[in-house]
Amino acid sequence: MNKPELRTAMKAVLKGIGVKELSERSARMTARLAATPAWERADLVLSFLSMPHEVDTAEMIATARAQGKAVAVPRIEGDDIRFVLLPADARALPRDAWGIPVPDPRWEGLDLSRWVHPLMAAPGLAFDRRGNRLGRGKGYYDRFLASARKLAPAIVLIGVCLSEQLVEAVPHTGEDQPLNGIVTDTETVLL
Repeated sequence: MNKPELRTAMKAVLKGIGVKELSERSARMTARLAATPAWERADLVLSFLSMPHEVDTAEMIATARAQGKAVAVPRIEGDDIRFVLLPADARALPRDAWGIPVPDPRWEGLDLSRWVHPLMAAPGLAFDRRGNRLGRGKGYYDRFLASARKLAPAIVLIGVCLSEQLVEAVPHTGEDQPLNGIVTDTETVLL
């Protein structure tokens, strides 16, 4: 399958998963992620804010906070994303046209170079066991990850998803940023 075909197929699979099941399976994914060495070492967790029909990161964020880890979340700015630190008192956020929560523009921007062991929980529609990731096609995360690796060479990139999103092969190009692992609700693949 090419990228557009795989995106369409994965969106259909995810839409078929009910809210309760998605929440339960997201909690299992969070428990698996929290058991990885990268999570245990992490002083900062970069998490996405879930859109509808996507693995739910709310419990992951709560787990990170409960363990004293800083949490940063993305904010779309033009053609790029910028991560901002999520304040401890952050509550329900407004959503954009795609249903993605929007962080307050006044929140402190993230200086990635000051963190010793950052971990990014990367979103995607599909992943493979070689660390390839298929995003939604805008390139936001690949551009961010390319610069993040320069600012924080120790950053660990883990794709988080449901088991159905782990496929045999994800089409990729030289601009696609490889991951250090993938964690699903049933499996952990560390590379």
